[in-house]
Amino acid sequence: MGKKSLALNLLVSLAAIVSIMIIAEVAMRFAWEMGGWVRRPIYQKSNNPFLRYELVPGSSHGQVTINSQGFRGREYQINKPKGVFRIAMIGDSETLSFLLKEDETLAAQLEKALNARGAAEDYEVLNFGVEGYCTLQELELLKAKALKFNPDLIILNYCLNDPEPGEYYLNKNFLMRHSALARYISYRIKKGMIRRERKKLGISNELENYNYYYQPRYFDQVKSAILQMASTAKSRGNKLVVVIFPTSSTQVKDFKENYPYKHLHKKLLDIDTGEIVFIDLIDEFNRLGITPKGASINYAYDESHKNPETLKVSADYIAAILNTRGIIKIR
Repeated sequence: MGKKSLALNLLVSLAAIVSIMIIAEVAMRFAWEMGGWVRRPIYQKSNNPFLRYELVPGSSHGQVTINSQGFRGREYQINKPKGVFRIAMIGDSETLSFLLKEDETLAAQLEKALNARGAAEDYEVLNFGVEGYCTLQELELLKAKALKFNPDLIILNYCLNDPEPGEYYLNKNFLMRHSALARYISYRIKKGMIRRERKKLGISNELENYNYYYQPRYFDQVKSAILQMASTAKSRGNKLVVVIFPTSSTQVKDFKENYPYKHLHKKLLDIDTGEIVFIDLIDEFNRLGITPKGASINYAYDESHKNPETLKVSADYIAAILNTRGIIKIR
């Protein structure tokens, strides 16, 4: 075979490979979507591959109404009014509180608590909670959506399952941001790896599951995301507040000596660089004698989400800490 024939064959082969990849890319964009997101009428696939899914602006379902800007609650001006201290509250289902009325959510109760104390400013607490989001998605949401509302304070509500090593953990590079085919390949590889690893470890209960989440490979990503949030807040002259929610599943009998996740709370607290304000709600729960059963919205059904009364206690505690730390001024 002559050099010209060889070159022509290579060119044809290369063109065929490129054509196949283009077809596969188009097919992935239209026919495949990454699994693992909440299926409710208030959610839609996101154009941002690192969010994966998001709330539908102007939608409603049950007790939840999504405003025209795409987060739960009433309408807020993008341009912050004069004399308003605005808080962006980031989190997952504990923050969104799908089972609760709007005025029972932590964001609504914190806003009410701050404004009821004769504050020198008007306070707004914007609820950017999305069910199922992990810390990496919450960082992306902060940058892509929440910051345009010019918050004076960022609160990250942290639940202990936030480092869950979902197969959707994608490296943030050009290829992953722009190629559905590359995301699909990464998804399949990581999903298979996680399934094999969990089977090998024989994970069978919540404690083993949570400990699995906190191995360095996964928790280091969470730590990095929190530090990026803190750096983002600092660059805007703001603070990052991390509120730690203790788990109140049926596996947890009390928040004191028998609480099995103390070591995980410590991992969070050890991230502190002096730029982050940590508020561990377990301290206030123990002070008031609140039990996991008393904190849960439905303990019998292994529901770890907190009930309205517990969220009110949490809102009052957060307001007091923010005041003590000089972040806000209330009388």
